[in-house]
Amino acid sequence: MKTNGQIHMGESGSCICLKCGRREPHQAGVPCRQTRCPVCGVAMLREGSEHHRAALAKAKALKDKKVGG
Repeated sequence: MKTNGQIHMGESGSCICLKCGRREPHQAGVPCRQTRCPVCGVAMLREGSEHHRAALAKAKALKDKKVGG
């Protein structure tokens, strides 16, 4: 659902840390980006969100560049 320019993904799902891979259950009403990883302190992302997909694509591009170059 999209309201006020934001895409709402519902109450279920997980927040994920891109640095250490830790997963935490998503808390309704609290964006994952406002949640810090309890292990390393990095801001978490909603698994499957636009931000998460973009970060994974960026990481893949960097890996491919290192392998190919």
